[in-house]
Amino acid sequence: MKNFHKIIIIFILILGMLTFVRVLFSIDAEEITKNVKKAYKNMKNFSADFEQTTIVAGKKRVAVGVLTFQKPNLLRQEYYESENSKKTSQLIVSDGKAIMSYTPMVKQMTKQEFSSKNEELFPGFGQSLENVEKNYDIKLIKDEVSEKKGVHCVELTPKKQDEDQIFETIQVWVRDEDSIPVQVMYKDTKNGATFFFSFKNIKINSKIDESIFKFTPPSGTQIVTIPNK
Repeated sequence: MKNFHKIIIIFILILGMLTFVRVLFSIDAEEITKNVKKAYKNMKNFSADFEQTTIVAGKKRVAVGVLTFQKPNLLRQEYYESENSKKTSQLIVSDGKAIMSYTPMVKQMTKQEFSSKNEELFPGFGQSLENVEKNYDIKLIKDEVSEKKGVHCVELTPKKQDEDQIFETIQVWVRDEDSIPVQVMYKDTKNGATFFFSFKNIKINSKIDESIFKFTPPSGTQIVTIPNK
């Protein structure tokens, strides 16, 4: 009788493992993309602490900050001087009409109006998700470390490559439980640059004061207007 109980327990464990494996391998890039699109459709805003890692010519630079995004194209991205400091080193704000980048140390702000070529704040994450299958080739990337944590990676490669293309490859790490991106990687092979954005303390559809998406530079700030191509 004891052996019978052991056999039953082993059978249940095997059945559970088979179910887990079946679920794991049933996840594909198409399903993940579909779930992310659904999550984005229901999303009004997204806020999180972020860590940005930039790799150029083998050299790595890490920056931290806070990001708040609200549909369709409102953004506030604040970089801090160090991980232990709340002193702003750079502030990027989009009011939906223009993107402004202010650097307090040099009291300079660049400003660029939105155009059809720069209307996407986060390629592969924001508005481009609506036509992602049309604009990108999509495939699932094996990442065992992330998958053990319930996160899958999808790679997006723009179907149309042109001279104005900023990123040649985009990878998005998506959390299985709610289909929310927790990390985005942009790769620019032309300039040998790779950018990672990792998010934590993520909040979805929280109450946000829209005044944070407006910015008036301090008196004496040099303003540089960048023309659209």
